[in-house]
Amino acid sequence: FIIPRRLRIDFSTLCQLNCKTCYMRLSNNGTMGYGYLKFENFYKLINENPEIREIETSNSGELFLNPDLIDIVKYAYEHNVALTAYNGVNMNTVTDIQLEALVKYKFKGLTISIDGASNEVYEIYRQNGKFDVVLDNVKKLLYYKNKYRSQYPINRWQYIIMQHNEKDIVKAK
Repeated sequence: FIIPRRLRIDFSTLCQLNCKTCYMRLSNNGTMGYGYLKFENFYKLINENPEIREIETSNSGELFLNPDLIDIVKYAYEHNVALTAYNGVNMNTVTDIQLEALVKYKFKGLTISIDGASNEVYEIYRQNGKFDVVLDNVKKLLYYKNKYRSQYPINRWQYIIMQHNEKDIVKAK
């Protein structure tokens, strides 16, 4: 029996957006259900499985809608468990406290989904989202990285090319 060192767990399947082709919206929340990982369950998972070293936290919802996120990130850091969200976050509702916690507790990395170079183009797919809000949140994250002199989280940019945003690729870069 091999005990895994790396896991993938959706920390949240909640999402405030209504992206046109998202399987979670098209199939009544997909196969994942609709909720978030509670700190008490994360605590139990880590304490009962000390060999876990890395967890991918994103896939089917928006990570930052988990109300227990800061406690989870801090506990993971204290127990040498690296967290990533390389499957993507939309950063429309992240708080300053959450952003600071990502840096302070060395959240390993994020893929930030920004599929446009203006509100008009971004909102065609990421309905209920705001391009300007996302950019402001990215700037805040960079502020905290500078404040703490940290390379973490490593930030990646995801741009899903669709017919309506192809013309914005150069501007987005």
